[in-house]
Amino acid sequence: MKTDGQTIRGNEIVIPHVNLESVKDWAKATFTRERVTEVVVYTSTMTVLGVVLSTLYRAVQNNTVVGF
Repeated sequence: MKTDGQTIRGNEIVIPHVNLESVKDWAKATFTRERVTEVVVYTSTMTVLGVVLSTLYRAVQNNTVVGF
């Protein structure tokens, strides 16, 4: 029985060939200093917002709110 050459037999590990220079070029074009800074600011903001909302939720669950 013949295979098409793409079938993995048993526990064989197939590692595709990757041109690392093209990956480096893509990374340099994609991960600019400005984009990395934007991601850090966004992630920090979302983390702080999550902590604040979580704290407020727990406070509302544990404390009685008396009318306005």
